[in-house]
Amino acid sequence: MNPFHHLNDRRSFLKGVSLGTGGLLLAPLLQKIAAAADGNVTPPKRVVFIVFDNGFREIDGTLPEGVPLESDKLRQIPLQGLKLPLDIEPFAPFQDRMTILHGLRGNNAVDHGGYFAALAGIPGNKHSALGVSIDAAIAQALPSVFPLLGLGIGGGTTAYCSSAWAAGKPIAMQCRPEMAYESLFGSVGATRNDFATRKNLLDFVSDDVQRVRAEIAGPEQELLEAHLEALESLSKRNGQLSDQFKTGTLNKHAPKLPEKLGLFTEIAAAQVDIATAALVAGLTNVVTISSGLGGLMDRYSGISSLSGHGCGHGDVDKNLPQKRPFEVLSHYHNYLAKQAARMLTKLQQTKEGAGTMLDNTLLVFMSDSANQQHTQKNANWPIVLVGNLGGKLKAGQFVSYPVGGGGGTSGSAGLVFGAAYNTSPYTNALYATLLHAIGKPCDAFNRSSSSSEARDVHAPLPELLNT
Repeated sequence: MNPFHHLNDRRSFLKGVSLGTGGLLLAPLLQKIAAAADGNVTPPKRVVFIVFDNGFREIDGTLPEGVPLESDKLRQIPLQGLKLPLDIEPFAPFQDRMTILHGLRGNNAVDHGGYFAALAGIPGNKHSALGVSIDAAIAQALPSVFPLLGLGIGGGTTAYCSSAWAAGKPIAMQCRPEMAYESLFGSVGATRNDFATRKNLLDFVSDDVQRVRAEIAGPEQELLEAHLEALESLSKRNGQLSDQFKTGTLNKHAPKLPEKLGLFTEIAAAQVDIATAALVAGLTNVVTISSGLGGLMDRYSGISSLSGHGCGHGDVDKNLPQKRPFEVLSHYHNYLAKQAARMLTKLQQTKEGAGTMLDNTLLVFMSDSANQQHTQKNANWPIVLVGNLGGKLKAGQFVSYPVGGGGGTSGSAGLVFGAAYNTSPYTNALYATLLHAIGKPCDAFNRSSSSSEARDVHAPLPELLNT
């Protein structure tokens, strides 16, 4: 028997599959499977931004054990064998894929949140979209069903806070997980108990699911199973909410959750689950999760009862183990990093081409306001990268451009914060680097034509790029 006969049959089936009610759920995935069966698959690049409020402090936060904050020289130190601080300890299993960046600086001095200034790097009003943000620029270069999935953790239903397609064109962050789920995976019918409806979504498309399962064999089936597992995890979450609805825990006369969906920790976990499922399903290649919505979180409920504003000024929570200033923020970052690590693990378990989805994915983990709540223009802006985008980025290193001390502001007396040198690159330089890594070369991201500064402070960072 011709050994290629079965393969050709499989290719023909995959290219010819037509779907009914499950089209939105399965069509993007089947396109990937068909390409894999053809043997010509080029896995897409994916970038996930997790951006949070209240700064990302260096000492006790982003500096590996034994690495000093201050230096007047460029430093490149291998991360292998170094112990990570509490804030980013959940990324330890991915340390060989990780880069910790120090010494970048912002274009704005901002208080109580960086809003649009953080991801656009444009001087001026932080509350206005003055130009394209880096997540949107990447999304434009990596088209998909949902070009940019924006998810928020904070009050309200939607928020315009960090991302924009262009000047005056902000992008909405969906802050209610159940609405984000519905927009991505659809709604079938309308009942008062919307949670039960969403839980039963896979039942409505079971004919399609079972037919595809039965007719796809070999390595492609693993990708299908990973896709379905991601969707089923979301259905399980909605099943739990459905049970609460039926027992009266939720308001029986409300078709959806109340405006405030519960603890910060619950919302963060739900949004990461939704983002992971969307990536695995092939619905998007770019995700931004904004925790704090560009401003300040009211409280990090589930972690501490202190106000978000007080936590940013070093208020001490006596219920936490170490009872030190900024300890609440360390636990906040640690919780977000744990959720992000769950996403990375799922991507690492999902085969793609000759490797896994994680091989072609990058996580950008950063604050919207450099190293503290009140951010000076030249404040050191720590950023953690996990992933190498198919080898396009160097990893497993601590990279720091020159950093000095004395960058603290009111409320941080006696504590050391970093200040980048005036010759150090802007965060824009990292953003130009990311565009290079996804195959969209950019010599200077959002650099004004009237700028008198050296072009290289906006240009790609050679310390990060594999040429």
